Amino acid sequence: MTSRLLFHLVVGYALLLAVVGVGTYVWSARRPLIALVGGIGGGLLLTILGWLYHRRVLWSRAALVTAVTIFTASFVWRSLEALVQSDNTSALILGLLAIVSLPMFIVLYRMTRL
Repeated sequence: MTSRLLFHLVVGYALLLAVVGVGTYVWSARRPLIALVGGIGGGLLLTILGWLYHRRVLWSRAALVTAVTIFTASFVWRSLEALVQSDNTSALILGLLAIVSLPMFIVLYRMTRL
């Protein structure tokens, strides 16, 4: 996989995080600011790391894998927590984010192992 293709994959994932974060903030009755900050901030962080990887900055690979690992683990943990608390809508959204994040993690992890 080329660095350009990986960059586009990371930007797509970052846009998904930003859209879900803004959507959660707008449509939730509680207006959780953390969803807005996490979605936009996380998306921006991943975009910058993806760009640095595309520019062949050596440490950006590990940082990108670490960031996606943290996001994936966070989505799994928060979806299970929402499920235990019987918040089915949040559990569904976070579970879907975890499902989307897992292949992203696998792709990045495999790239660092090559």
